[in-house]
Amino acid sequence: MTITVQENIPLAVYTIYKIGGPARFFAEARNSKEVQEALEFARSHKLPFFILGAGSNVLISDAGFNGIVIHSVGGGVRVEGERISADAGVMMARAVTESARAGLAGFEWGIGVPGTIGGSVRGNAGCFGGEMKDVIESVEVLDAYKLTTSNLELSECRFGYRDSVFKQHPEWVILTVTLKLRKGDSGMIQREISRITAERISKQAIGTKSCGCIFKNIDWGHIQMDRSQLFTAFPELKIFQDRPNIPAAFLIDKAGLKGHRVNSIVISEKHANFFVNEGGGAARDVRTLIDLTKKEVQKKYGLILEEEIQYVGLIHS
Repeated sequence: MTITVQENIPLAVYTIYKIGGPARFFAEARNSKEVQEALEFARSHKLPFFILGAGSNVLISDAGFNGIVIHSVGGGVRVEGERISADAGVMMARAVTESARAGLAGFEWGIGVPGTIGGSVRGNAGCFGGEMKDVIESVEVLDAYKLTTSNLELSECRFGYRDSVFKQHPEWVILTVTLKLRKGDSGMIQREISRITAERISKQAIGTKSCGCIFKNIDWGHIQMDRSQLFTAFPELKIFQDRPNIPAAFLIDKAGLKGHRVNSIVISEKHANFFVNEGGGAARDVRTLIDLTKKEVQKKYGLILEEEIQYVGLIHS
């Protein structure tokens, strides 16, 4: 076995939120072979497993995780014509940089996603007008139960808004991702990356202890109320009538929750869908603030917010 399995490793240090108790077992996996070894360990010891990437978009229980956490880190990026193949542990920013260096366009928006490419595929991450489903050609997965690999084409990934087949099948562990891009002008690609980076810095709580957006935006298709009735009751929502969804940040802001806090966890004044850990925050505090936010938005608009973040372990509010 090439991996090292450790015991009782604190997980907070591996998350952007700096929140989370210990993992009963912990292993770093730098390639597909090491991921498989870690999963073999989980199966032989009858342990639940969790794949942890960059530590964004997750909230880990204060009690930790009673299984093995497999920390997927690094890996390779390969350019073949207009295709980019990246291991799951590769950071999105690195994949974007390699794409730009190769003069491949269509993935510039990915610079705005702080996680790994594997985690981004699982949640169909997106920003600034792009989503992973727009660039995916295929995904290589390992079935954690059978320890067999297979390739899923785009249609088999069943991507939806912040959703994919991988959320329905957590046993399908993403190993590598192949993107289909297009030839472009390197200068224009780099300028677009710079523009998106500057816009992200101006609008989001970058550099803080946050796990990114807490809630999904609300898709119009999930709203029970007739649009005309909604606009009559809440005319401020008409500005989103030509968009696919209503931003959760807008609803939280209009509910008067910016700056609201539970102990060290505070709703960002800059972007209301970012809950910031100002130091020493706990998962239970985040969960309490999540529950309060959902309650207040529903009270004001009759709309139900749904979490985008992934809960790891039992988190009690």
